[in-house]
Amino acid sequence: MTRRHRQLNSGAARRAIVVGVIPLALAVACSTATDPQSATSPSASPTSQPTPGSQAPGTTAPGATTIPGNGSQPSAGRPGAATQPGLPGTDNLTGPSAPHSSQPGVVAPATDNGPRPGPVQPGVTTPNRPQATQPDYPVPANFRPIPAPEATPGINFQNLHAPTAVDPVLPIAPPPRTLRIGAFTTPAGDNIPDNVLVPVNDGAANVEAGIATGLNSVGINASRSDKIAGLTVAGAVGGAVAGAALAGVPFALAGAVPGAVIGLGVGTTAGAIIGGIVTGVPSGGSASGPGALAGAAIGAAVGTAAGAAAGAAIVGIPAAIAGGVIGGVLGGAAGTAFGAAV
Repeated sequence: MTRRHRQLNSGAARRAIVVGVIPLALAVACSTATDPQSATSPSASPTSQPTPGSQAPGTTAPGATTIPGNGSQPSAGRPGAATQPGLPGTDNLTGPSAPHSSQPGVVAPATDNGPRPGPVQPGVTTPNRPQATQPDYPVPANFRPIPAPEATPGINFQNLHAPTAVDPVLPIAPPPRTLRIGAFTTPAGDNIPDNVLVPVNDGAANVEAGIATGLNSVGINASRSDKIAGLTVAGAVGGAVAGAALAGVPFALAGAVPGAVIGLGVGTTAGAIIGGIVTGVPSGGSASGPGALAGAAIGAAVGTAAGAAAGAAIVGIPAAIAGGVIGGVLGGAAGTAFGAAV
C-alpha cells in the first residue's frame, strides 16, 4: 500500500514538472526568437569583427545605466546574453562610442554669408570730424568765409614754443553790405558807400589774419587763434572809439571855452577895425563909426566860433588821440583775455 502510494506521488510529481517545464520552454523559445544574436558568441562568427562604441541589442554595457522607457531590457540570467561590444542597434545605451568630428569646447564658426564686423581696437575712438560748411555768399579770392561757431580747445601753455614758420591765415570776408571788424559785425547803412565799406573790412580782416598767424606760430590751436584774433581786433577798435570819446569830448569842451573867449576878443577888435575902414573910406569918414560897430559884431561872432573850434581842436584832438590809444590797448587786451578764456 505504501509502495503504491509512493508510485502515485512520483507520477504526480513528474506530471507537475512536465506541466511547469512547458511554459518555461515556451518563454525561452520566444526569447530566443526575438533576440537571435544573443546566443551567438564572438568566437562563433570569425568574420564579424566588433566595432568600438556599439553594443548588442538588449544588453547593457559594463558600468552603464539602463534608461527607463527606452524599450531595451537587460537579458541577465539567459545563456549567451553576455555583453558584446560592437554590435549595431545600441544607440540608446551608454558606453564607448565612435569618435565625433566636433571637438569638445570648440564652437564651429558660422557658415552664413552675412556681414562680419571689422577689427576694432579697444580704447580707440574715431574722432568726429566737422563737415566743412559752404558759405551762402560769394567769397573773394584769397579770402575765406566767416568760420562756423564751434567748441575750441583751451590753450595748453606747456605746448607753447618760440615762433616758427606757419602757413599764413587767410583774411575773413563778410557777407555783402556788412561791416565786420574782428568779431563785431553789423549791417552797413545805405549811406555808407562800398568804396568806404570794403577798405574798412579788408583792413580789419588783414590785421585779424596777421594776429591769428602769429598765434599759430607759437603753438596755439587754429580755431582758438581765430577767436582770440577776432576779439582782439573788435576790442581794440571798440576801446579806441570809447577812449577817444571819453577823453576827447571833455578836453574838447575844455579847450573850446578859452578858445571862444580868445576868439571873441580877437574877432571883435578885428571886425571893428575892418568895418570902420570899409565904411569910412567911401563916405569920407562919416560912416566909419557905424561901420566899426557892425564889423565888431561880425568879428565877435566869427571869432568866438573860430576860437572855440580852435581851442577844442588844439586841446581835444590830442586828448582824443591819447584816449583812443589807451582805450584801444585796454580793449585789445580785454578782447585777447576773453578770447583765450572762453
